[in-house]
Amino acid sequence: MNPRNIAFDNIDRLQCLEIQGAALPYGIKAVLYEATRTALDRPMVEAAADMLDRPSCRIAIVTGAQVPEKMPVGENDGPLGSVVLAQALTRIGHTVTFYTDRAAAPPIEALVDWLGLKADIRTLDGDSTSQREIAEQLDIAIAVERLGGNPNGIIYGATGVSRADFRCNTDEIFLAAAALGKATLGIADGGNEIGCGRIREALLSRLPELNYADRTPCGGGIYSVVSTNALVVATSSNLGCSGVVAALALKREDVSLCHTPEAELALIARGVELGLTDGGSGEVVAAVDGVPGEDHAAAIGLMRAIVRRALATPYERGF
Repeated sequence: MNPRNIAFDNIDRLQCLEIQGAALPYGIKAVLYEATRTALDRPMVEAAADMLDRPSCRIAIVTGAQVPEKMPVGENDGPLGSVVLAQALTRIGHTVTFYTDRAAAPPIEALVDWLGLKADIRTLDGDSTSQREIAEQLDIAIAVERLGGNPNGIIYGATGVSRADFRCNTDEIFLAAAALGKATLGIADGGNEIGCGRIREALLSRLPELNYADRTPCGGGIYSVVSTNALVVATSSNLGCSGVVAALALKREDVSLCHTPEAELALIARGVELGLTDGGSGEVVAAVDGVPGEDHAAAIGLMRAIVRRALATPYERGF
């Protein structure tokens, strides 16, 4: 079997380990992975890398998850992974623009400056006309940990609490992009994000209780109906971003393109300084979705090892 095909599958499986914090549902990552792998009929990260490994183009990354009082400047899952992905995309020649809510913009701006990343940050107003204009201006739309509307067009957090009063619904960017024939990618970890419409029926069949239809005031549950061309699911969306970068490194035969454990630890620490919240604990700590920073970094190190092994030249041991 082709080592690269094995490597893409290994990255997929690695990034879907059930190591999320104990406050989050256990067992959902395996279902997300199996449903997405079946829907795509190929490794998730390979499909994403194929989409992104193309001549220079304009890419929009929509991210940020702010909750007043609970996560005043936003969650660290989403923004941290998005800047890692943007670093790789700009390095291979793409132009990246971030889109986020006004309250979630300051830490993303600070991260971009800290990394010396050449990317614009624009705030959203929720107007569907402006979102269609965004879609017209891009070549690829990427959602990272960005909630997608349920059948009633309402965005909900993972526990069935509406986010509609203070966070823009950005479904129209992706719906308009799809209608225009533009490529779209969702990077997610719970089923309620943009892109997960691709696997909604499978989630309703296998995990109906986590749709929380009885908790959502509109009765539509939390699972998103918004689909994307490619979908990547992971323990955290940040880890999914690193998996996509590893897949790009594999396709381009360049291990140096991979994210590193050292850079991940530094990035998580910078997120703490900026007040970004760990969505697993609700605290401003060095963890992502309840996964301690060192564990998150260890998984990223293993991604790099997978790429390095797949690109290695076989040799005889001599014994």
